[in-house]
Amino acid sequence: MRSVRVLGALLCALLGLFAGGVPDNSPSAAAAPSEVYFPVTGHHVGEPFLSAWRARGGIPIIGYPLSEPIERDGMTVQYFERARFEWHPESAGSIWEVQGTLLGRWIAGGKTDPAFAPIPEGQTPPTNADNWFFPETRHNLSHGFKDYWEANGGLAGFGYPISEEFTEDGRTVQYFERARFEWHPENAGTPYVVLLGRLGADRAAADGVDTSPVTRRAGVPDYDPSLFSRSLSLPVLMYHRFGDPADRYQVPYWAFAQQLDWLLANGYTTVTLGQVYDYLAGYGTLPAKPVVLTFDDGFSSQWAAAAMLDERGMKGVFFITTGQPRMEDWQIKALSDQGHEIGAHTISHTVLTYLSDDRLWAELSVPKAHLEAVTGRPVEFLAYTYGEYDGRVIATTQAAGYRGAVAAWGGKEWTPEKWWFEPRIEISGYLSLGEFAAYVR
Repeated sequence: MRSVRVLGALLCALLGLFAGGVPDNSPSAAAAPSEVYFPVTGHHVGEPFLSAWRARGGIPIIGYPLSEPIERDGMTVQYFERARFEWHPESAGSIWEVQGTLLGRWIAGGKTDPAFAPIPEGQTPPTNADNWFFPETRHNLSHGFKDYWEANGGLAGFGYPISEEFTEDGRTVQYFERARFEWHPENAGTPYVVLLGRLGADRAAADGVDTSPVTRRAGVPDYDPSLFSRSLSLPVLMYHRFGDPADRYQVPYWAFAQQLDWLLANGYTTVTLGQVYDYLAGYGTLPAKPVVLTFDDGFSSQWAAAAMLDERGMKGVFFITTGQPRMEDWQIKALSDQGHEIGAHTISHTVLTYLSDDRLWAELSVPKAHLEAVTGRPVEFLAYTYGEYDGRVIATTQAAGYRGAVAAWGGKEWTPEKWWFEPRIEISGYLSLGEFAAYVR
């Protein structure tokens, strides 16, 4: 029905982050270990560094641990081949709890190459599918380095560019706040056409850190991706309009009330997509019977439906089509403030697979920026219009800064391998309560 040809760089990134062993279909699966051991270098990695290490690329991106956690510069740090992690407990519970030291800035200190000079005002190049200009540092990110940056950690992993591309020691390189990218054309066609400088190892040597192996602590397993792989059978329900008369895309309010009450009576708990993706990544938990309620397009009738959720202490995920507003911005912000999750559903609700690269970029990036400005919160998820996507759409979705995306159909089986096209279940206004229950179960 649709083509899913995930681009090579994207596929490699997903496999590197989420590949694993036998799927487990229950959210009550045995907890993943909070500490693992790496025999290759003879060091442990535990929480909170372990979750950050996995989320930011693991061995291919961060590399093996070179030390145990130690106190340095007034904080707890740990050295890896390509990074140094810092623990910031004042930011506990956020993505900034573990931060990478700005090793790119450290290693670039004192460099005077013209490539490090900020681009002057008035010479700002356009930002498009092939090039991003970052006003924060006044540098560009383009083509192969841009693809790698987007697919393997982006701003949180590598920081802003602090130079342009230039030749260093006979190789094309570019410096970022936390990394140095190296272009290896001899590896063209493989995931290794871009390699990262071993800045963590350089910093460990400069800091005089003891990298000698340590004895494994009792009961700590060797690291294996299969320890963290998770899947689950999850009903993610897709609604559109509410009111009378019932039709495929319109559910009467009285029927919606019955459905919500049935979910509560049968032990289901509404969760957000953020919670589900945390779970799939191996560092979040879910209640025994989770359910996700999603609402597409931002129809005005969803405002009353949201009030019905609020009355029952339930949460929803609202995917807004920003170019065809049915709810006002103040309503969207109010939904977010109430604890509902806001996602994007393009500008004009067009079929994404038919668009030019520039139009596709706008349809994905503009509504994300608008909704973030309205709510004051990150917009992490996209719902593909008409459920249509292909490899180019997926790659552009990731490049636009989304964390994940959902399709329109496909059942209930959520797996890390479907990270960018997880399934949903369409809820029609024609369903009886018994038919609704069968879909959920």
